[in-house]
Amino acid sequence: MLGLAFVVSALFRRKKPPFSSTGWRYAIAAFCAVISVLSLIGSVQLRTGIARVDSFYSWSGTIPETPGTVVRTETYDGVVPDGAKAVKILYSTTYSDGSPALASAVVTYPTSTSDGKRTVLAWEHGTTGVAQSCGPSVGSEALTEEAIPGISRAIERGWVIVATDYPGQGTSGKYPYLVGQGEGRATLDAIRAATHIQEAHASEHAWIWGHSQGGHAALWAGQIAADYAPDIDVLGVAALSAARDPLSLATSVVDAQSSALSKVVIALVLVPYAEEYSDVHLNDVVNPAGIGIVKAFASRCVTEKPTTVSAGVALALGLDKPLYSIDISDGAIRDRLAQNIASGDVPAPIFLGQGVEDEVIPISMQRSFASELCAAGKTVSVHEYAGLSHLGVVAPDSPLIDDLYQWADAVAQGEQPSTCQEAAE
Repeated sequence: MLGLAFVVSALFRRKKPPFSSTGWRYAIAAFCAVISVLSLIGSVQLRTGIARVDSFYSWSGTIPETPGTVVRTETYDGVVPDGAKAVKILYSTTYSDGSPALASAVVTYPTSTSDGKRTVLAWEHGTTGVAQSCGPSVGSEALTEEAIPGISRAIERGWVIVATDYPGQGTSGKYPYLVGQGEGRATLDAIRAATHIQEAHASEHAWIWGHSQGGHAALWAGQIAADYAPDIDVLGVAALSAARDPLSLATSVVDAQSSALSKVVIALVLVPYAEEYSDVHLNDVVNPAGIGIVKAFASRCVTEKPTTVSAGVALALGLDKPLYSIDISDGAIRDRLAQNIASGDVPAPIFLGQGVEDEVIPISMQRSFASELCAAGKTVSVHEYAGLSHLGVVAPDSPLIDDLYQWADAVAQGEQPSTCQEAAE
């Protein structure tokens, strides 16, 4: 706007600009015009390739009272494993308070003929962001090996895979980020929804696996299944690099909030918690001038280029007043984070796997969790992978994938694989 004002003034000479020299006028006008054009080009490039939420995810009708009811299906037009078909679905679920919610998911299943009902694998994705457009099913790569470790092996075994976005991704509404009940219910209702896709021939027997945030969701789904979804037979739960203790994670992030990344991560937790819980308020923990900035952080997906804008803004804010004033040691935020710690009270066998060099979730968290589970007499198989990072442990070439499917095969054969005795020795 400033550039345009100088150009108009210089061309029509109706008003004398602040700088009397004609050279100054044109120089400033040219500078502003160049900056504007470069900003526009940069904005377009940053937004190139961002997935868009289309009309499929918009639902204006009544949400069915029965959780797991499919209200809409559409062929998934992204990458699909060889020998499989895939559909996107909208299905009913419930929020943590029991109120109705709508979630989206993608379901893939073998094209081969099935003589009976197929085992289901419910996959829970890791942190992608907390905005609508961050749902994996919105994009084209929700069913790749990078998105779901070993998905081709699941198809070869004749399994049906259902991967939920949770409510609030894809669909509108609250997103239950690290809200255990909300994540767990969406997971179990996705399994129920998959059984309603006739061509899939999905059964009520299901594995529940997840990575990072998804590991938290998988554990919660396993521990609430008996009460919330007794019709689902949970065969086993795999929690990979699991964010099972939001309180400990939040404490470490808040302690390191001088970094740009930590400021963005804090926003991903604060905004959903403020929407989920009436006693958590952004005004109490965010500088009043920064609430819009925090909401902007939460509006971007972590894998998108515009997230670099968030990081840049957060870095610049380090030169100003603190953006957050959070006390994790007391108050509503602490109570709500503690409320969402996954206990691991899962009747089915558990698989824990994590890279020793994990830069997001400390390996010490899995170790202490494994000790708790062993002490409680749970059937748990614990695996650590030297030299592997948070994402490296679920990469297509990770040894974890072999271990995970060998564990699943052993459980399916009636075994109770556990490493608790090895740990004790």
